[in-house]
Amino acid sequence: MRIFARINDIIAANIHDMIDQFEDPEVMLKQAIREMEQSIDTVTQDTARVMAGEKRLIRELTKNDLEAQNWQQRALQAVQNGDDQLARKALARKKEHENLSQALKEQLEPVKKAGDTLKVQLSAMKAKMAEAKRQLSALLLRKRSAEIRKQSHSSLNCQQTKAFNTNSFRKFDRLREKEEEAEAEADALDELNAMVDVTSLELGGQIEKDSLADGVQSMEIEEELNALKQKKD
Repeated sequence: MRIFARINDIIAANIHDMIDQFEDPEVMLKQAIREMEQSIDTVTQDTARVMAGEKRLIRELTKNDLEAQNWQQRALQAVQNGDDQLARKALARKKEHENLSQALKEQLEPVKKAGDTLKVQLSAMKAKMAEAKRQLSALLLRKRSAEIRKQSHSSLNCQQTKAFNTNSFRKFDRLREKEEEAEAEADALDELNAMVDVTSLELGGQIEKDSLADGVQSMEIEEELNALKQKKD
């Protein structure tokens, strides 16, 4: 039957292979889950009908077993009353119900087996669909996580770009200004130090000249003084 073939396809389906083989596993999984749900609904209805048929057979079987027991008691009562003809009729009716019971048992066995098989397959189909739903949830979660990471990277890159366009250039300008200011101060100090050295040299030379001039003048004064003393003598 077509439904049993579909059941086998669903139970044998490998969800991981289905995800790997399709370009868009999300679409594929959603479609597969819809098909599983439809198949499960159909199998559920079929299983319910089989189980209902099984219950009817069991009720009929129980009824005929009770009727056979009832006619057995009637036959026994007829024998005790010495009515063999009535006993024969009762035994014949008993035999009819026993034959019906036997036929019902023969019908019940495959129906019960089919019902048990359908219940096991239905359980397996539901487990497979639950697996597909878990895979779909995991797939959607990974997809959402990837989108969030992508958005985060885009936002971070945008912020970094803005920061580079503003803060980086401002910081570079401040560093350049400080460097130029330091170089200017160093040049000024060098110039001042050079001026101090020259002034010191000039003052030192003047002092030496003045000292030499004073020494010459003193000698001349001493010579004149000695000359005056000689004239006095």
